[in-house]
Amino acid sequence: MPFSNEISLIAPVALLAAYALLNLGKLTPDHYTYQWMNVIGAAALTYTTIKPLNIGVLVTEAIWTLIGLYGVWKVWSKRRAGALPPNATSAVS
Repeated sequence: MPFSNEISLIAPVALLAAYALLNLGKLTPDHYTYQWMNVIGAAALTYTTIKPLNIGVLVTEAIWTLIGLYGVWKVWSKRRAGALPPNATSAVS
């Protein structure tokens, strides 16, 4: 699979950075950045599990990707309804 090694490096960086930024209070689950980092990381890991097939990780990462996309949709819905400020960038006030 083309670029499998490169993609396998992007995935953990995206996932771990999102998790670290969440725990450091730099992001919240209501930030697009956090949600998209999860989607990108999970989707990248999903891609890397196709060949050779690792069905357990494939299912886990595919579901993680869908959950991340739901999170993006949730943030978009809240912002569209005015429940979240459009320029929120930090968990710290």
